[in-house]
Amino acid sequence: MQRFKEAFFTFHTLCFGMILVALLITYFHLLPNYAYYFVWQSTFVFLLIALALSVYFNKSKLFVLLLFSLFFTMCLAFPNTLFTQLSVSAFWHLAPLITALGYLLIYALKERGLFSSFGALRTGVGILILSSGYLGLNYFSPSIEKALNTPLLHANIHALTKASDFVLIISLIALLFIFLISLLFEAQSQKAPFWMLSAQMIPYLFLHESNAFVLFSLMSALIAISALVHDAYRMAYIDTLTGIPSRRALEERFLRLGSSYLIAMVDIDFFKKFNDTFGHDIGDDVLKLVAKELTQVKNGGKAFRYGGEEFTILFNGKKKEECIMALEEVREAIFRRGFVIRDKNRPTKTPKKSTHKPPLKKERLSVSIGVALSQKGKTPQEIIKEADGALYKAKESGRNCLICS
Repeated sequence: MQRFKEAFFTFHTLCFGMILVALLITYFHLLPNYAYYFVWQSTFVFLLIALALSVYFNKSKLFVLLLFSLFFTMCLAFPNTLFTQLSVSAFWHLAPLITALGYLLIYALKERGLFSSFGALRTGVGILILSSGYLGLNYFSPSIEKALNTPLLHANIHALTKASDFVLIISLIALLFIFLISLLFEAQSQKAPFWMLSAQMIPYLFLHESNAFVLFSLMSALIAISALVHDAYRMAYIDTLTGIPSRRALEERFLRLGSSYLIAMVDIDFFKKFNDTFGHDIGDDVLKLVAKELTQVKNGGKAFRYGGEEFTILFNGKKKEECIMALEEVREAIFRRGFVIRDKNRPTKTPKKSTHKPPLKKERLSVSIGVALSQKGKTPQEIIKEADGALYKAKESGRNCLICS
């Protein structure tokens, strides 16, 4: 059940859900025509919010990609202001093509921030592409339309899509390229462009209807905002090295604690030895390993990185005996596992024929744990100090043990 919840609330599921909602609204005509007036207004508002957030968080890639949604939404909203005469055929032929090509080129450029030479380059490329698109919309001709409508695919796909073969091919290439590259990144702001482009391509390729276009543009803006907010949350509340919640997240959790809870302070024994003997890279690996083990603690315990080699495990509303049993299990698991250090002189590539196993050195690894129970009239910060005192006693008692205050 827990895994299902984690999968359900992932960023990808959220994006897919947004697009699915837009599809259902469009297919079943769930919104009356007058309601689209508010959708148009909302789209501009959320596009501007997304642009402002991308500037604030220095994300040049999202900033430029959002300009495509804003530009083509403005083309439909103000056709008589921006153009002498905007051809409907020109829009549905060129807008998807310019968007797909723009996403391909912009996404291929490495993210180096908005306020840098790379950011200026990306912005310049985006504006150049949009300027070309504007000229194309202004001077669209029957010969251009005929060229774009040239059949390229043997299969008859026009029963499924309203786009020309060329536009469809470029769009699919852009989607596939961005999807594959996005797999290399963990930041949601790097994954969002795939879903943003997917949302925009649905009305371009299948619907050719202005209200549907602006609805999916709204979803594209919301996806970008969700990605930026998610990344901001991770920066603030997730420890970048170990990937578990940070001390700030722990302090936030204190605001929602009940009256009965247990706090355990966990410290890696002889951690300085790992850093001094093997280097800080090995020390970082030790921190990651211990953090991973602590996240497996049972009885509903939640692990946080408190700072340095110290971690906190919080149990809310659980019985003391069950919590101590869970903590003892995770302490013993870390001790049994130890930490394997490979020889620095091992070959970078695995030989085809190995005469002997590569030399491995297993170092002892253990943690000491101090535990404190909640008390009436005492704050969580005071309970943490008591758990720290118990941890100090565990260190004095020989380490690799648990002491409850």
